[in-house]
Amino acid sequence: MARVFIDLDDFYEQHHSLDLLTEIKEEIPQFRVTLFTIPARCSMEFVRFVQTFDWIDMVPHGWLHRDTRECETWSYRRALEFLDVMEAFRLTKGFKAPGWQISDGTYLALLERGYWVADQTYNNHRRPTRLRVYLLDSSNKIHGHIRHSGVSHRNEIDLLLPAIRKRRNMEFGFVRDAII
Repeated sequence: MARVFIDLDDFYEQHHSLDLLTEIKEEIPQFRVTLFTIPARCSMEFVRFVQTFDWIDMVPHGWLHRDTRECETWSYRRALEFLDVMEAFRLTKGFKAPGWQISDGTYLALLERGYWVADQTYNNHRRPTRLRVYLLDSSNKIHGHIRHSGVSHRNEIDLLLPAIRKRRNMEFGFVRDAII
């Protein structure tokens, strides 16, 4: 049976849409979702609460995500510092840079620490070959955003509902299940 993978960017404590996600889960019992989470905008209590849902997987999405280029110039040392702080959150050991903009130093730090990266094919020539990766390379990999955060996205969760419902008879997996 084919599997579908849903991932959503920009999840944090004041920007979570857990009510809508729960409605989807009630409608489609096998629903699973990977939430690319902004750690600096979450309390530890909130993270622990969300981690009680076995159908949600939380993965770091930058640190503060003030803009889409937050990780574009991180040095190797700065990326390691971020990963050191991240360990306390006990999120899945993956990473997605805001705006898909990632530095070579961040790639190396992720590789060294055993993380995988969600990335675009236009970075294939830059990304270390041994760094495990999740690519949006099939129609059963649906990428979106949790909801508006001052910027309108054409792939917010409520706009993705028809595509998700269309796959209601499929098996759902976490992004970490599709890493190559």
